[in-house]
Amino acid sequence: GRPPVAYDSCSIDIGITSAMPALPGFADHAVPAKPLGPFAARWEAFRQQGDGDVAVIGGGVAGAELAMAMAHGLRSAGRAGTVTLLDSGRIADELFYTARQKILAAMDALGVRHREEAEVTEVTSEGVVLADGEAIPAAFVTGAAGARPYGWLGETGIDLHEGFVSVGPTLQSSDPAIFAAGDCAHLAHDPRPKAGVYAVRQAPILSHNLRAALAGGPMRRHRPQKDYLKLVSLGEKTALAQKFGTTLSGPLMWRWKDRIDRRFMDRFRDLKPMRVETPNRVALGAADETEPPCGGCGSKAGRGALRAVLAGPVGDDAAVLDIGGARQVISTDHLKAVTEDPWLMARIAAVHALGDIWAMGATPQAALATILLPRMSDPLQARTLTEIMAGARAVLGEVPVVGGHTSLGPEMVLGFTVTGLCERDPITLSGARPGDALILTKPIGSGTVLAGEMRGLARGADVAAVLARMAEGQGAAAEILSGAHAMTDVTGFGLAG
Repeated sequence: GRPPVAYDSCSIDIGITSAMPALPGFADHAVPAKPLGPFAARWEAFRQQGDGDVAVIGGGVAGAELAMAMAHGLRSAGRAGTVTLLDSGRIADELFYTARQKILAAMDALGVRHREEAEVTEVTSEGVVLADGEAIPAAFVTGAAGARPYGWLGETGIDLHEGFVSVGPTLQSSDPAIFAAGDCAHLAHDPRPKAGVYAVRQAPILSHNLRAALAGGPMRRHRPQKDYLKLVSLGEKTALAQKFGTTLSGPLMWRWKDRIDRRFMDRFRDLKPMRVETPNRVALGAADETEPPCGGCGSKAGRGALRAVLAGPVGDDAAVLDIGGARQVISTDHLKAVTEDPWLMARIAAVHALGDIWAMGATPQAALATILLPRMSDPLQARTLTEIMAGARAVLGEVPVVGGHTSLGPEMVLGFTVTGLCERDPITLSGARPGDALILTKPIGSGTVLAGEMRGLARGADVAAVLARMAEGQGAAAEILSGAHAMTDVTGFGLAG
């Protein structure tokens, strides 16, 4: 849904899927265990809505752990239902004998039925069908049958191994500009099973080598460990640990696993605020070295400063010009970048500038672009400007960009001067009357979220939602409200301002 993004170096780390496109009925009636987000949402909805049996296709360690977790989840929610784990071979076959027996015993204790040498041939709305014709009833079917690569990797033209990106010790693919890491990569120099521990330990190697690819210097080699600690939850507050052939299990192993998992996830929840680089701050004239200038409110000068230099009260959103009997409105606006994505930022800036025209009840006519780019090379300037103009056109549509001005500075700033035509009297602020209803066409609070994001205090999902709403046009809303007594856009000074 957006134009191509050019690159000098590219790193692919998209993980895997457990979808089974070749299994009839799976896409229509089953939920793959990976990606985890969609699976978790579907499972929680099922767990809350009522009783029903569950079938898990794929009896590796991941499938066994998932089946036991689901059985525990149904029991803790007070739901009736049996979980059946199906595998075309042996359950948890990758573990040593002792560990495997403990997992089978744990499944028995939780009431998980496990079927070995059971090949699934079809998934239906009523459950799964085995090769021998037996039907296993299930209201919720999931698949955890090993790691499967995403199909689009096959369209890249780089060398693959069974669908995974084949990489060498520097994590480079057959194209030296393209790196791959994590489960989507196949370590051609030292093959290893798909496990998160390998992906985590690739990260510092990848970080170093990406910098070396761009700036020069020697690359580091990735040397994966021979074995790793396997911690498997057994469905309740007990777990199994295996490494180098030694197996331990019990509540102590669960507490160990829980502590490791929570400590790892806390690194993503409790992000430390990032400081703006000093040279950038000096160039921006920041008076307080602990606080970055707020881009969430458009980095506007205060109302007090504006009142001191403007004659009379601050007026409407756009100026109205009478040219030969035709009423034209004109306005200019710009924003300091609140996202690193030039295409998205251009959409936000265009919507922001058009807001003044829409708020006057006018139809946008033409636009001039004002673009301030961070200092960058000529090729990067060309790439960035291409993305900016593509983003602007996605919002402006048939409104032509008739010119503009570009320059370089400490950071990206995008703006537009926009003209519009009024076929009827413009809608002004002075038309508001006591008793009028106040209608907001978007949620307020974007400045608060973005100010929090600048300090590392906002949740990623909230920031993504805000940016998506900021990029939504308001032309249709303005047309619906064209009979309003007064209209304005809520931007840098907020609703109260």
